[in-house]
Order: sequence, then C-alpha cells, then structure tokens
Amino acid sequence: MPYRHAHWWVLACFGVILLGFWPSYWSVATTSPWPFHLHGIVATVWVLMVAAQVWTIHKKKRGLHRATGQASLYLFPFLIMGLTAIGARNAQGYATDPGPVSAMFGESFLLGLWIAVAAYVVLFYRAMKYRRKVWVHSAYLLGTPVILFESPAGRAMNGFVPGLQIRGPEDFGHVLDGILVSDALMVALCLVLWWRAKKHSNAWGVVAAFVAAQMVLMYGAYHWWSIESWVMAAATIPMPVMLAFGFILGAATSWLGWQAGKGSASVRPAGAVPAE
Repeated sequence: MPYRHAHWWVLACFGVILLGFWPSYWSVATTSPWPFHLHGIVATVWVLMVAAQVWTIHKKKRGLHRATGQASLYLFPFLIMGLTAIGARNAQGYATDPGPVSAMFGESFLLGLWIAVAAYVVLFYRAMKYRRKVWVHSAYLLGTPVILFESPAGRAMNGFVPGLQIRGPEDFGHVLDGILVSDALMVALCLVLWWRAKKHSNAWGVVAAFVAAQMVLMYGAYHWWSIESWVMAAATIPMPVMLAFGFILGAATSWLGWQAGKGSASVRPAGAVPAE
C-alpha cells in the first residue's frame, strides 16, 4: 500500500492548523462569527478523517476504513458549505467595512478561496471515482489537506519565521508573502510526489496544478489586475443562498463521484500509461 506513513504528515498539517489559527480563531473561539465555526470545525474533522483513512487501511482495519470513507460522503457537503460561508462573509466585509488587511488583500483572498473550492470538488470527485485504484485514490484524498495548507501555514510563518513576521501595520504585506511561500512549498512537495508515483498516477500533478494556480492568481489579483467588481457582486448574494449553493455543490460531488466509481476498473492493464 502506498504512503504508509502519510497519516503522520497529515497530523503534522493538523498541528500547523492549530498553530496558524491560534491567534485568530482557537484562542478567541467564543467570540468568533459562526461562519468561522462552521468552516473551522468541519475542516478540522476533515483533516483528521484523512489521517484516519491512511492509518486504518495500513492497519488492515478495512471495515473502519470503509465506514470512514462512506462518512466522508456526508461530511464533504458541509466542508464546501463552510468554505462558501467564509467566502460570503469575506466578500460582504470587503464591500462594507474592510479592515486594513482585507482592504489590501481581500480580492486575493476571495480568489484563492474559490480556487480552493474548485480544487476540493475535483480532488474529492476523482478520489471517489478511482477509489478502487489505490495509488490514484490515496493521492487525490491526501491532496485535500494540501489545498488547505496555505492559510494556516502562511499565518504561522507570519508569527514565527524571520523576514515574514508581522509586528505592526508596516508588515501587513507579509500576509500574502506567507501564503505564497506556503503554496510554493506545497507545489514542490507535490511535484516530488508526482515524480515518484508517476508510473501509477498523475494525481499529484493535478494537486500541484491547483496550488500553482492559486499562488499565481492570488499574486496577480494583488499586483496585476483587479477583481473588485466580482467581489462586490459576490457581496450582494445573500448568505443563505451561498450556504445552499455550497451544500448542493458538495452533495452533488459526493454523489457523482460515488456513482462514477461503481464502474471504475480495479486494475490497470500492464504497461498502460496513467491518465488520472
């Protein structure tokens, strides 16, 4: 089975989530807005679920692995709904009363979030579609925490990494720098994993492409072009509509991926080139 020790890497990602979001969420959770709770709780459970999936299959606990995988089908709509809730709140905040960081990077943040939504949908759909192909399935599922990584890792860098630390308003520019460095590290990791597994699957190349797109487009939204009109338009969409959209998109992804996987071959002919 591939990625035998990946659950430790996923748990390390969970540690970065705790560290990066401690100042802005975990330490002030009792006063945080409800969209933060929805996204924070569901995303945390998702990361732990991915770690559990790796651990259970390598410990040959196939029944638990199968049950956890089926539970992910029901969790995924809430994961996407949490992301759309954060997107709606950020767009409305940018349009009405942005803070200094949101005023600088609000367009980049929202663009990065929607790329993350697209990435989650594609990766989870393909993880379910190819669930009988272990190399493909595991890579796509393990790719989902990679999409999540830039936000907490960037914040952690802003707190502890020299040259990226934020000590005052004069350092706010480092917010985007931390995100870009985090994304660059994940692109490099994904390309290494793709190179090592390319005989079995191209999944890590797909993950790398999404992270690279997020990095380039977030940088571009700050330095090269403006999507302010898009953000303002998004801010007019009522929160219930965004919640419903996120849930329906996640539910459709779960259902379509599961149905597509029913006809997925469990083995690949010898010498075939992976196309997934």
